[in-house]
Amino acid sequence: MPAVSIPAFDRHLFHIQWERQARCYIIRLPSVLPEMSILIAEDNAAQRRYLSDLLKDKFPDRLPLIEAQDGESAVRLSVEQQPDLSILDIQMPKLSGVKAAKAIWRDYPKARIIFWTQFPHEIYINEIRKIVRSTEPQPTYGFIHKNNPEDRFVRFIAAVLEDGADMIDPAFKDQFQRPLLTEFEAEALRYLALGLSNWAISRKCSLSLRGVESRLATLYEKLFPAHSAGTTEESYDKLAYNTRTRAFFEALKRGLINGDELEQAERELAAWLDRDRRKFAKE
Repeated sequence: MPAVSIPAFDRHLFHIQWERQARCYIIRLPSVLPEMSILIAEDNAAQRRYLSDLLKDKFPDRLPLIEAQDGESAVRLSVEQQPDLSILDIQMPKLSGVKAAKAIWRDYPKARIIFWTQFPHEIYINEIRKIVRSTEPQPTYGFIHKNNPEDRFVRFIAAVLEDGADMIDPAFKDQFQRPLLTEFEAEALRYLALGLSNWAISRKCSLSLRGVESRLATLYEKLFPAHSAGTTEESYDKLAYNTRTRAFFEALKRGLINGDELEQAERELAAWLDRDRRKFAKE
């Protein structure tokens, strides 16, 4: 049989047979086409059922649906089943939707993911943007609030699923355009909230005091793009405000820190402080 050269479509979806009499190749579709599906990862049973009913009604050609109740299951099922689209709640047991997406894209970079949430904190948006930028090729994704009308949500899903378009809820366009925080800056916000001094931050991060001060100054510039520097109010505001406290307030207002993250940071910090106290005593 002559060598077969198939054009640029998926060769695994077709049966190819050489016909001697016709002296040509016959390409036949398989009797059963591969299934196309959508994965829902949502720990709230009522919301998962609502989403399931909506998708069955509006996207009947994408059945069967795959359902997960926590982040770990979402990762396992996404990698195993490779659904056309995964819709992830952000706050889930065992693994957040953001961390689940990072694991999914690591093993299945073609995955299309929509983050469906009622907690659009900027801490999650910041992390999603960094993960997307670090994934090659950059994946298709969407971010939408759960309170959107049903018809808008359906159009949103269709754009990501069928058109491969990145979709951001208009309510959060500004958050997706703000300067990204570095790993140190995101970590430093938690340390400021927990009351660490620059001296302690320098020891914790293995930086000089000057290095910490420089990095915090850059963080403050990102948090306060419209501050009074260079205006007639600058001298007064320097006396009136505590910059560290204002940074904590701004981070809290924008959702760059939250209770869960702070509790975890406090536990980790307590263990480090215990070790560093002993180290300091020896020094």
